[in-house]
Amino acid sequence: MKIIKYTLSILALVLAFTACTKDSSNNVVFDSTKAVSGTLSAPAAIVLLDATKGNNLPAFTWTPSTFGFDAAITYTVEIALQGNNFATTKILGTVSTNRLVIKGSDLQSALDGLKVILGNTHVVEMRVKSQIVDQVTPIYSNVVNYNVTTFMPAEKEYNKVWIVGDYCGWNHANSQFLYDVAGDKQYYEGWVAFSGKAQNGFKITYKAGWGDDIGTNDAAVVNNKIKVEPGGNIGLFNGSIMLLKLDNRDQANRTLELKKTISRIGLIGSATPNGWNSPDTELLFNTTTRMFEATIVLTDGEIKFRADNDWGLNWGKFDASAGKNPNQLNPGGPNIPVTAGTYKVEFNLNKVDPTYKLTLIP
Repeated sequence: MKIIKYTLSILALVLAFTACTKDSSNNVVFDSTKAVSGTLSAPAAIVLLDATKGNNLPAFTWTPSTFGFDAAITYTVEIALQGNNFATTKILGTVSTNRLVIKGSDLQSALDGLKVILGNTHVVEMRVKSQIVDQVTPIYSNVVNYNVTTFMPAEKEYNKVWIVGDYCGWNHANSQFLYDVAGDKQYYEGWVAFSGKAQNGFKITYKAGWGDDIGTNDAAVVNNKIKVEPGGNIGLFNGSIMLLKLDNRDQANRTLELKKTISRIGLIGSATPNGWNSPDTELLFNTTTRMFEATIVLTDGEIKFRADNDWGLNWGKFDASAGKNPNQLNPGGPNIPVTAGTYKVEFNLNKVDPTYKLTLIP
């Protein structure tokens, strides 16, 4: 029985090989002079909005291409900025039909990848590449131009509590915050720059005013934590810039934890006066704007923000696919490219995602 099965298996393989050999004898010879690319229709101007970025845009369409014989064609829609001659491109999509539908966020991400200034209008060049197999040179459609107005992504809003104390003149309008990142009101966390005044006292409030404030009645810090409740001012933590975490799960047993302390924020990078070497160019805290600031002469190159002249805590840019505001910073993110000039540099640490701003000074 086993011999019969093996014999049948070998026979099946021989027949299959014979069939392939027979099919391969009917090769189609490609004549490039018969290849005709489809014609791409010029779309109307597009205005992208943050509120509707998840919606589909009107379809991009073109007439079918042909290579002179029946073949499955793959279409790839490419875009570039006007005047770039497609030296740098981004792909909007690849389809097997002569129609592509994408979302507003897809086009925004592609343009962000081309390093446009978000929030402005840009002239986009678009073309369609038609291809059958890698061995055959692809053909390209006509190039069409259209205007695209990008949006500046909004920063996400989070629930927060106010840290109000002597450092901000006991004024809620000048306070800094701890944020509910998970959205369940169980934990609140954030960096607070106390400018050396944390021991002068502060309290936590759940609104921009008094009436629900909590402090502490503890006399000492235990395991970097204190119990917080209606009580006196909090003056047990010492540090210039502190990462605080409020455990809000049990209203009868809330705690405030000192997670980390740093002393300075600096700018480092090939564009800075000291290059990639320490010490960093220090940014000083402005109690009015609640920003770390400095006026710095930069060269063409790259920068990053970091704490205490150390790579243990540093910030760079987000990848375009993250959908963040370009001013938001990612811990450990890639370097930030800059061009030469004298800039006012601002850095806001008291956010879920820190932000920065470079203002060119004439």
